Amino acid sequence: MRLSQITSVGWCANMMLDRKEQPSFTIDEIYTAVDEGGLVDLLMKTIDDSGLIEACAQRPEQKAELENALSNAAEALRGRELRKAGVGENALCLVMAIVLEAIQQNFSR
Repeated sequence: MRLSQITSVGWCANMMLDRKEQPSFTIDEIYTAVDEGGLVDLLMKTIDDSGLIEACAQRPEQKAELENALSNAAEALRGRELRKAGVGENALCLVMAIVLEAIQQNFSR
């Protein structure tokens, strides 16, 4: 897993936040996608207008690695979003929290 695979998701969410765009998904839909193994697909189709995520998940093994890292991070936040990350209203902010958690889980020493 490369760090760029995870940060590409953060860049895309950050671009939407900067443009003050509202996501077409909710926090509950993020967790539904995690439960169904489709979080990367949800993010590619809803926040990846630059193609960054798709480029980092072109090969099936890359996509599986990214899915696993983001899903594990989401599970670490589930039910503790507000307490752990200060997030509870904005689904894009939850995406950013998931990215930061994934970085901590996969790249801390």
